[in-house]
Amino acid sequence: MDIDEIARKTADPQAVTEGLNRLAQTRPAYAADPGKAHLFATLVSGSEFVGNWLLARPEDMDWLFADSGLDAPRGRSTMRSHLESLAEAHGPMAALRRFRMRELARIAMRELAGMAPVPETLNEWSAVADVAIDFAINTAEKKALEKHGLPLYTRFEDPMERVGGFACLAMGKLGGEELNISSDVDLIYVHSSDNGTTRGSADGSGKIPLHQYFVQIAREVTRLISETTADGIVFRVDLDLRPEGTKGEITNSVGAMEVYYESWGKQWERQALIKARVCGGSGELGEATLKRLYPFMYRKYIDQRAIDEIAGMKEKIDLQLKSKKGVKGADRNIKLGSGGIREIEFITQALQLLYGARYPELRARSTLVALDAALSLGVLSAPHHRDLHDAYVFLRRLENRLQYYQGLQTHSLPDSEERLEVLGRLMGLDSVNPAQSLLEETQKRRKRVRGIFDLFFAKPGDDKPTADSFPAPLDDTESITAWLDALKFDRPEESAKALFTLRDGKPFTHPSERSMAAFDRFGPAIVSEAKSTPWADNVIFGFERFVEVRGARDMLYELFDEKRSVIKLLSAVFSSSEQLTSVLLRQPDILDRLLASDSVENPVDRYQLADEFMAIAAKKRPAEETMAALNMARSAESLRLGLRRLLGLCGRKELMAALTALSEEFLRAVFVTATEPSMKERWEEGWIALAAGKMGRREMNYGSDMDMAIFCEDDEGVKARVTALIQRVIRLSSLQTASGSGYSVDLRLRPYGEKGELVTPFTAMDEYYRTRADAWERLALVGSRPIAGDIDLGAKVMETITEFVTSPPLRHYESAKIASIRERIADEKVKTGSVDIKFGRGGLIEIEFICQWLTLEREGGWDMSPDGEPFTTYTLARAKREKLVAPDHVTELEKAYDFYRAIEDALRMDKERAVNAIPLDAQALRRLARSVNAPGVGPERFVEVVKETMAKVRAIYMEFAAARAGSSFSPAGR
Repeated sequence: MDIDEIARKTADPQAVTEGLNRLAQTRPAYAADPGKAHLFATLVSGSEFVGNWLLARPEDMDWLFADSGLDAPRGRSTMRSHLESLAEAHGPMAALRRFRMRELARIAMRELAGMAPVPETLNEWSAVADVAIDFAINTAEKKALEKHGLPLYTRFEDPMERVGGFACLAMGKLGGEELNISSDVDLIYVHSSDNGTTRGSADGSGKIPLHQYFVQIAREVTRLISETTADGIVFRVDLDLRPEGTKGEITNSVGAMEVYYESWGKQWERQALIKARVCGGSGELGEATLKRLYPFMYRKYIDQRAIDEIAGMKEKIDLQLKSKKGVKGADRNIKLGSGGIREIEFITQALQLLYGARYPELRARSTLVALDAALSLGVLSAPHHRDLHDAYVFLRRLENRLQYYQGLQTHSLPDSEERLEVLGRLMGLDSVNPAQSLLEETQKRRKRVRGIFDLFFAKPGDDKPTADSFPAPLDDTESITAWLDALKFDRPEESAKALFTLRDGKPFTHPSERSMAAFDRFGPAIVSEAKSTPWADNVIFGFERFVEVRGARDMLYELFDEKRSVIKLLSAVFSSSEQLTSVLLRQPDILDRLLASDSVENPVDRYQLADEFMAIAAKKRPAEETMAALNMARSAESLRLGLRRLLGLCGRKELMAALTALSEEFLRAVFVTATEPSMKERWEEGWIALAAGKMGRREMNYGSDMDMAIFCEDDEGVKARVTALIQRVIRLSSLQTASGSGYSVDLRLRPYGEKGELVTPFTAMDEYYRTRADAWERLALVGSRPIAGDIDLGAKVMETITEFVTSPPLRHYESAKIASIRERIADEKVKTGSVDIKFGRGGLIEIEFICQWLTLEREGGWDMSPDGEPFTTYTLARAKREKLVAPDHVTELEKAYDFYRAIEDALRMDKERAVNAIPLDAQALRRLARSVNAPGVGPERFVEVVKETMAKVRAIYMEFAAARAGSSFSPAGR
């Protein structure tokens, strides 16, 4: 063997010469074999780290050349058998680390020798991680099982015991099966349920709660994979993507995961979940978890805000990179820098977020596969696809070579000219000046990527520079900022800039002298209104955005100048609700409707609403166009009703009743829209829709679902027709249009719940409620009433429902079961450490339970106000009047109910979605305290007041429940 001759043909002759000399001493047979010597030389030229490891462990080099199968990739089953054999000989910890290094040597040798393309390398390395993680889980589960016995749990709706499982979701590059050589593994652990305990060992010891059991497994898996030993580590484990990040539990139940993402999930988490897949543990559990998270991951509509947020995340990365490494250092980072790997991933994920709900092909976890799908679907042009695809492969290949060298997690091109030359040769570039060729080739590809990124994430107005100083009429920045700061604005400098823009317009625009003079007159009124609202800065920002989307500045400013009441009206919207602000900005012409005939002054007119909605539904056009028109009308009325509440023109009870009427009339119009043309004239025939929950009790709020149950005549043909109708209603009601969406329809209160049929024939319904229904369903159906369909059938259905709900009286054990269910709801719905005013102990649900419970004790059916007053407030008044509950207790419940609903109004009106937890952010708390008229109460004191209220309600509820459940119910520990 001519060592010098072999070395000269490699990227790093010096390192290869040294390595081959050592190989001749360690394994002379390999050094004498031209094939093996060339392979080893290629490996050492790219990875000094792996070469040294093999030279120090000749037996592993023997495995590499004899048993690893260098000619083709290895499957997971082969890897798994290899790892298990290592574990038998060396134990789990050492086996995992030896397995990892052996596979790294094999994969690195194949790629550097040109035997494997980059995508194959990334996929194989991801498989190594999968096998290691799954092995670690099996090892940890076996250990936990021996100590604690089987983990057993029951479901909320089913008392049968089941064996719990544990799974690991791969995120990030591992999730996409494109893991780089020195990457962390981003993982999320999930388990079946917290509702149970382990069986314990044979002697009865070791029995622990399920959450504790699965936490032990999660910690052991993390230790097995990431703990540093004499043999190194397997992978660095990053769990920051789990719910609540570093503050969250190390593992979560499936139910807790679903609640978290549904209630608190953020845009970046939606983006991260695109790559999620099961990489270890129970495949069935993992896939079930992902299935439940799909609605959160892929929205049914294009959301430009998602694109803006992705761009915002990239801007933060850019700033962080520059602050840590400086501009020059940031420019050399091929992952996070401009035009780097992250920008290709962001572009791809943006396409997936935008179109993934419509095109299943885009739901690929692999970046390259998703890019190919985007090309074939026509959502990405061929030139852009080519540039992104080629740049991704090039940069990932370069990234591997950066990390092979010393086994370090680096993404930056080295400063050393010598190392750049080696890298250039490893990339197969110009041998005359490989360092310069590498820099030029890298820069060329990154420039193309950045151009596509900027084009894709461009926002209107991005090409216009922003002003960095204020003219004299509004004084300078310092004085305006100081003025707003004194008025208790939270973001005075930004608000000062917005005021300047309102008067003088954006750069390169030319507002008229007339509009500028008008602003000088009414501008102070905007600030005056803003300072008295819960969120002063948002008022200024809201006016700025509204003026931009509305246009016709002269006419609009004249309106503001002449009718200061309009400023008050808009200030109420901008300061109290992002959702209502969004509606107004999306449909600025709604302002004209609100101002016509002083419509905000008028209470809801149900008949006028019905006529308007039905007129829209009666027009012959595609259902999607009809829904857009219905959503526009619904949004306008929703905004009008919210304004009435915000301006003090109506009370909370009126708002709840009005929102209920709005939802009912909207739903009836959706039924007509969804009905087949041949049935349009008889759309109510053969079925009845029963409203339940908040809609049935006339307590709808912003963000409330429509709780319903659907029943039909005893005819299979009618059942099939109505089932198809309901499926269309569910789709159309929540359809996202340019004017927003309607409502989410919830049918879980039907017979047999989620397992039951969407539509239940009358006889089956009657038999179910007379013989099979559970006691808790009696509570759930209190207040239910027909809202659409066949009146005669509705009367029959209500006769059965009323009889079921009100007779016979609840027995002690049934009351105890209902009380137990309430406790389970608190356990499963409330996040640890949160203050949940609805599901938390002492929350809104306990007041509602008391009122519903009282109804079960009333003969003849539930009592509903003849004036349409919401059920809970009316029932509390009746309880006081008829002394069904101690008067002082009722007084406390009424105060608490009003307080909770004020908080709920503020939280839900802001986002128009179900939010029940008190925010932890100090600024959000301060704003919430202002919204519920608690001035002067700081964030800490506000939370204390809420907790004190919950403690009072809890005490009353426990006394109430214990009196009915008797000895069957024990409040101990609750």
